[in-house]
Amino acid sequence: MQQQTPPATPPKLHLVTAGITDKLAGQHLEPLPCPDEIDRPDDLAVAVEMKFLLPLLCPASADPDPNHKAPIQSVDTSQPYQTQAYELIAETIRTTGQNAITINAISDRNLAERDFWATHWIVKRANSAEPGPDEEAGAKQLAYVWVPVEISSPKRRAPRISSSSLGGLGDDNTKTQQQLNDVLAALCERHRLEANYTCEVHIHVGRMDGRRLALSTLKNLAMLLWLAEPRLRSIRDPRSPNINNKYTWGSEMRKYSRLAQLADKADNFAKDDSGPLADAFRQKMSTRDHMALGEIWAAESHLRLGLLLSGESKQFRRLGFNFSAFGEEDERARRSPPTVEFRMMEGTVESRLITSWLLICGNIVQVATLGPSDPRFILAMSRLLVAERPGGLPLGHGAYFGSGGEAETLGVIRGREFRELMQDLGVPRSVYAGFEEKVTRDHRELPLTYYRV
Repeated sequence: MQQQTPPATPPKLHLVTAGITDKLAGQHLEPLPCPDEIDRPDDLAVAVEMKFLLPLLCPASADPDPNHKAPIQSVDTSQPYQTQAYELIAETIRTTGQNAITINAISDRNLAERDFWATHWIVKRANSAEPGPDEEAGAKQLAYVWVPVEISSPKRRAPRISSSSLGGLGDDNTKTQQQLNDVLAALCERHRLEANYTCEVHIHVGRMDGRRLALSTLKNLAMLLWLAEPRLRSIRDPRSPNINNKYTWGSEMRKYSRLAQLADKADNFAKDDSGPLADAFRQKMSTRDHMALGEIWAAESHLRLGLLLSGESKQFRRLGFNFSAFGEEDERARRSPPTVEFRMMEGTVESRLITSWLLICGNIVQVATLGPSDPRFILAMSRLLVAERPGGLPLGHGAYFGSGGEAETLGVIRGREFRELMQDLGVPRSVYAGFEEKVTRDHRELPLTYYRV
């Protein structure tokens, strides 16, 4: 019997995607990883970046908030505001027994930040942070100088959530969490820190040995994050002036990545009933998500995957899930540690939320290292793949009647979706409860027309 030749890719489909894939095709492709190039949960490291505003009292000004629980430091006119602020923060961190160094001290030694990633908290300028209406209200406007500060922790062993217990925290949590909590407590006790909508908390997850994550880990992670992005981004206040990343870089992967462009064009083609090719590819490309997952899994190298998951323009190079270090598209990416960065959490100095988000992000990558061999990965992916907009949603009204007949606001829906994802991933309620409450509260008054799956 004559062997049949597989059908070639239809010309129409090729033309649809060519504009994007040509750029990727011109990149150097690395060889596929050897079977032993894998990650284990115990290999993972985490680090946190926090942006906030530090007030300094102007000379001859009265304290505008004398009842504040934290003291206020006065401006030292013998040095620049930034230099004083950075050293005040570094000195406070050192009181916890941990190392800290300012960007000025690093420069004075003719060294680079990377020389201290493993050992020191680094204190420097927060480029996006600026005072808003609350910081400039009343007497504060004239009494305070607001200094934007960013602190970056040294990499620490990633806290482990046990996969066997699916809900119990492993023993590795204590040291990493305690060190972070100690720093946050000391900073809030000694300084009047503020974190508004121009500030953020970023979590980096990589390997303790400094090597890049395995390609298989990154693929599992990218597929999970692509599907889970709306639920994870629901931790952002929808009424924030920065909800669309006006002040910071961290936009949606599902909207602004090269992968999103490919998926959009392919999905439009799959839904096009005007030509005979539509029927042939209807099943294979019936949804945008199926196309995206296929592109992720087909990526031959770290470089190609990093480019797919990053945006075309500079503004969208570093998205809310930032894979740009693997795409190596600009000097900043090439200088960055080989980590995945979670850039979507709003600025806060609340230690409970920060440590919880650190645990959640670390746990997501831990699950990705195990992939389909971990029931948490299967549970989460299965739910996300079948997620649909609720049937009969009464758009324009304030409530949706759930399966039990109870009225559900958008806040309840969003909170439940976040909770279900955390439960599927094996995150204990003690870790995710604060975010579930925040999501429910922040979305409570919004109309259901705002709903997005």
